Amino acid sequence: MTFFDENPNLIFDNIKNLLVKGVNERDHPFHTPIFSNIDRNNNSNARIVVLRKFDKKSLILNFHTDYRSPKILELKKNNNSFFVFYDYKIKTQLRINTISYIHNQNEITHKAWEETRLFSRKCYLTEKFPSSKTSSPEDGIPDHLKGVDPTKDESEKGYNNFTVIENEIKNIDWLFLASSGHRRLNINLEKKNN
Repeated sequence: MTFFDENPNLIFDNIKNLLVKGVNERDHPFHTPIFSNIDRNNNSNARIVVLRKFDKKSLILNFHTDYRSPKILELKKNNNSFFVFYDYKIKTQLRINTISYIHNQNEITHKAWEETRLFSRKCYLTEKFPSSKTSSPEDGIPDHLKGVDPTKDESEKGYNNFTVIENEIKNIDWLFLASSGHRRLNINLEKKNN
């Protein structure tokens, strides 16, 4: 398929394949999308996340976060969320509306935690919660873990903070940029699921 293909079904299949690559290929531009939501002051808030899982059948995108992060309370208040993906090589942008669901200390997080490497588990052992104000740049990692991975037993202390955010896709706005004329397709998945 070329990226100029006009068939919406082929475009949708290509979108799903790109999202799978985003999960599996660390260097793929879709591996680190922008995730945004509404904060407690009703302002938009955005940050880069790492795409950890994409279920092609249920159309759910997953990333991991710390339960102490401000985005947890924000998503509890308003779970409407939004992803932006862009691959400059293929000139393709995806803007995806989602509904976010928080998973902490349940079967979903247990399975994801078991698959998480020790150096990644260390992120959930920080003494300060994410977005803490500091007078100097720091990582919050305990001194005895600086430059080393925790043991498996040590890492288990981070499990309480480890959280999986599942994001159910509701709408995809696909944009292909071309000098001959941009192409856009809106895929409303709420209508497809009804």
